[in-house]
Amino acid sequence: MVISKIVMEKIISLPNDIYEKMIAEGENNLPDEACGLLAGYHHQVRSFWPLQNQLKSSTRFFVPKEMVTTAVKSIQNRKEQVLAIFHTHPSTKPVPSQFDLIHHPNEEVDMVIISYKYQIPQIKWYQIKNKTYKACTININ
Repeated sequence: MVISKIVMEKIISLPNDIYEKMIAEGENNLPDEACGLLAGYHHQVRSFWPLQNQLKSSTRFFVPKEMVTTAVKSIQNRKEQVLAIFHTHPSTKPVPSQFDLIHHPNEEVDMVIISYKYQIPQIKWYQIKNKTYKACTININ
């Protein structure tokens, strides 16, 4: 008997207007990292919640728990859930660093990175499990 396991690839739907807001948020914060939350349901992004990087750093971001809690309550009031934590890499590739992986707070929430290393910003969406990452497909529409 042959048992096969089908692994479904996670495909994210990201509206173009939200993608453009994310790009603008990252550009407005250069040379520092920008950060925020993406919310929605069933792999469909419905809203973007920019957060203030308190570190003002080009290599790290930090947002106080109170600010995150306020944003999450607003997301829940819209009957959405947090899908991903967004941050930028101003001068490196859009790949999670060891620091990103170690400090990712919740494996139920994905990670999105936009890199400004290249002339055209690059976006990547990742599932994080056991301090490793797996890229997901993003459909920007």
